[in-house]
Amino acid sequence: MEIVKKERDLNLTNTVIIKEFPSGSISLNKDEETSNGLFQPLGRGEEEKEGTAHQFFVNGLPRLKASINKVQFDDGDAYLSLNRNFAGSEWMWDQFNKRLNLGVYSNQTFEFVNLKMPKLKKGSAQSRTSSFTWQNIDPSNFDREVGIPNAESLLEDNGIKIGKKSDILAESPSRDGYVAYWEIDNDLAPGLVYFILAFLPIAISSSAYSKPEIVVVDEPVLTRETMFYTLDELLSAGEKDTIECKSSMYFSAKSKTPPTVVNHEIIRAIVGMLNAKGGTLLIGVSEDKDSKNYIKKGIKGDFEWMEYAEEDPKWLKRMGPLTPTWEDYQKVLRKEIMDRIGRTYFNSCIVINFEDIGFGKENPVARVDIEPAPQPASDRSGNRHIRFANGTQLLPKDQEDEYFRNRFPNLDNIERDVNKKAEII
Repeated sequence: MEIVKKERDLNLTNTVIIKEFPSGSISLNKDEETSNGLFQPLGRGEEEKEGTAHQFFVNGLPRLKASINKVQFDDGDAYLSLNRNFAGSEWMWDQFNKRLNLGVYSNQTFEFVNLKMPKLKKGSAQSRTSSFTWQNIDPSNFDREVGIPNAESLLEDNGIKIGKKSDILAESPSRDGYVAYWEIDNDLAPGLVYFILAFLPIAISSSAYSKPEIVVVDEPVLTRETMFYTLDELLSAGEKDTIECKSSMYFSAKSKTPPTVVNHEIIRAIVGMLNAKGGTLLIGVSEDKDSKNYIKKGIKGDFEWMEYAEEDPKWLKRMGPLTPTWEDYQKVLRKEIMDRIGRTYFNSCIVINFEDIGFGKENPVARVDIEPAPQPASDRSGNRHIRFANGTQLLPKDQEDEYFRNRFPNLDNIERDVNKKAEII
C-alpha cells in the first residue's frame, strides 16, 4: 500500500494520521466503497446472514499490510474484525482469524464498544502458541494498558470519548461499565477504535514471531516502545534501556575523537538497541551533572565540525563536499551507519529525523528511532553489543550463543562467532 504523504493528508477527510515520519506516516483510511454479502454474526453458533462491510486500510507499516472491517447487519447488530486482506506474521493472523471480533452497539445518537482489549491470561507467559482474549481496560491508566503513549488523546482528537455506559445511554443498562463512544456520523471512529484497542497492541506483540528473513524497505518500521513519544516525553523518562542521549556525533566525553571519525559510542548504542528491544537515540542532548536535568543543546557544534573535517582528504573522498546543514549531517550519519553496521539494517530498522528545539534545521536535535533487528547485529569489527539498563555492553563471546537463542527463538541458523570458531578447531 502506498504511504499517504503529509501534504495530502491535510486535504483528506477520511484519513486519520496515527504517527508522522520524514518519509510518510502511519495512517488509517476508510474505503468509500462497501461490499454486501453473507457474514458470520458475532454470536457463536449463529448462521450467516446478510450484511454490509465497511473497510478501513492500515497504511505505512512495512512488512505488514492489513485492513479492518466493520460488518453491519440489517437488524442493527455490528462488529469490528481484521479483514482477510492481510499480509504479515502468521502468529498475528492466528490471533485474529475468526477471533477477537469487537461488538459495536448504538442508540439514536452514539455508537460505542465496551472498553476492552486482547490480553494474555494472568500468569501466562507469551509464547508461540499463546492466545489473547478480550479483557477489560482500566480507564484511569488507558495509555499504559494499551501500550501506546498518547492513545487516549489520539482518540479524543478524533471525536472518541471514554466514559460510563450509563452516562451516554438514555436508560440505565442492566450491567454498567466503561465504553469508548462516538457520534453516529463519525465514519472513521470504528476503524480507529479497533486499531488502538486490538490491532496495534497485537502488532507490537507479534514482532517477536515475525518471519526471520530480513526485508529491505525504505519506509519506517514500527518500534516497540519509544516511537510514539515526543522529545520532551523521552527526556522526562531519562536514559534507560530504550533511550540514549549523546551530546555530539563527533565528540566523546571519554576520548578525544578525531573530526573525521563518528563517535564510536553512537555506533555501539545503535547496535545494542538492534540486539535488544529497539529504542531511540538522541544526539544533541547533554546531561547537567549537578541537577541531572537534560539540556537540549542541539547539533550546531557538529555542523561546524563537519566543515573542519573536510581538510582530511580521506574524509573528503568518502563523504564529498559538506555544508553545515541538517541535510549533510543526516547524509554523514546515514553513511556511517550503513558502512559500520550494514545497509540492510539501516533500511529495515532505522529511521533518522530531527526534533525542532526552537531553531528549526539550523540547530535541531537528531533523533534515531531503532527497531529490534530480525537477526543478530554487529559493528564492522564483529562486536555484538547489547543494550542493558541505561548502558551499552559488549556481549561476552561465551554468552553470545545463549543470549541470541533466547533473543531470536525462531531463527534456526544464527551465525555466531563462537560456533564458527568451534568449526575451525
